[in-house]
Amino acid sequence: MAPEMIQNKAHNHTLDVWSLGILLYELVHGRAPFTGVHPREISDKIMRGVIRFKPGLSNEYKDLVNQILKYECSERLPLIKVFDHPWVKNFEKKYNLNKTAPAAKKADNKEIDKKKAQQAAEAKALAEAAEK
Repeated sequence: MAPEMIQNKAHNHTLDVWSLGILLYELVHGRAPFTGVHPREISDKIMRGVIRFKPGLSNEYKDLVNQILKYECSERLPLIKVFDHPWVKNFEKKYNLNKTAPAAKKADNKEIDKKKAQQAAEAKALAEAAEK
């Protein structure tokens, strides 16, 4: 739960950015960034905003999570800028991920003719079977 919700303040789309930060943290750590036995304890930790990271994580990852999980919603990294963050860029590069879809393979004319002939034969067989 974002700080503005705990305080019963009005909220906007930046609440979704906060949720993204929580999910990103949970995916990497396997647990929520703010934990406790009682809901009040969890709320207190959220309001303090102290985030602990496991050892060995990159500074870029920690920077991204810290920028997303800002206490003040107006200071959170806008969603559009998340995709341009160095950690995301390095992730895309490391796993060869592209934002654009690859160009469709142009079909061979022989392939198209063969497929059309097959479809025509199937349609003829269905028509003949329906007549019987």
